Amino acid sequence: MIWNPLEQRFLLVGLLLLLGLGCAAPRPVTPRVDSPPAPFIRAAHRSDGTAALEVALRAFKPARGRGPTLWLVGVTHLGTTDYYGRLQRFLNAQDLVLFEGVGATNKSFALQREAGFNLQAALAKALGLEFQLHAIDYTPRHFQNSDLSVAELARIFANSSPGTQDTPSPQGASGSEPRSGERGGAEFDHLLAAMQGTGFLGAMARVTVALLEASPRLQAAMQVVLIEVLSGLPNDLPQMPGLPPGFQNLLRVLIEERNEKVIEDVRRALEAKDPPRSIAIFYGAGHMTDLEERLRSTLEYRPAVERWMTALAVNPERSALNARQLDFVRSWVRGRMGELQRAP
Repeated sequence: MIWNPLEQRFLLVGLLLLLGLGCAAPRPVTPRVDSPPAPFIRAAHRSDGTAALEVALRAFKPARGRGPTLWLVGVTHLGTTDYYGRLQRFLNAQDLVLFEGVGATNKSFALQREAGFNLQAALAKALGLEFQLHAIDYTPRHFQNSDLSVAELARIFANSSPGTQDTPSPQGASGSEPRSGERGGAEFDHLLAAMQGTGFLGAMARVTVALLEASPRLQAAMQVVLIEVLSGLPNDLPQMPGLPPGFQNLLRVLIEERNEKVIEDVRRALEAKDPPRSIAIFYGAGHMTDLEERLRSTLEYRPAVERWMTALAVNPERSALNARQLDFVRSWVRGRMGELQRAP
């Protein structure tokens, strides 16, 4: 199947939103104020030929005085059972966990199994991995939802202010420019359709999952694709070259607007009469660069310690791909990523 450049870009955005994007010993982080945030996702290529995707957990301390430790806990929405087990144990040890979940009005959302098609859950099953919402226990009392509601997100995409009805603002009015497309609303609708298996992109998603389920070799290749795509993305996802303006603004809204809500909840916890000793922000890895910048500039926190966890790995001796095939897939993906990032 040959996909045109626009379809390639859309599928790349889908991978970003789909994933978020073993625990190593903690290591100190030099708290340079003027340095940009370090990546939260990296690829590890080990001596035995294994290709792995690793995700960072980074601790922050107040630049002055004393205060709670803030952890940015990046996560991919697909991973191994061991990965989510290690994450669960880490989160259970924190005093407060602020987690993402659009429209989650209570903690039972993670226990529900969707009646229809869900791309994330279906892809996890096809790849022999776990889906985050099914693998993490969100019921502990110190877990708190810190995300926008569906209505709030709809208002943002419709360019309506809080307190107004969820209706789009007039388009092309005199003296103003159309803005709904700039906010990425249309792209968001298309993405939701794909995730739910409806429409043209949804049909492609269903076919892709069916092919993966039938082929161990394709399963291994797709895991390599995920490792190379996610580890090769720039820190500032909305500014990624090659993405159409609508997709860039979709990412900007989904990252920045929701992160603003998280910072509000963190500030509220810090100002409490009896603040927690540690706060973990448990969000997709794609949110972490913007969140770190906010922790530094708004709350005057500085990076102190980081850990890395392996989300998934492909070993040529234990998969349907040999070392030569694994290297070919890796090189092919890097070539396509380079083309997208060089696109006008």
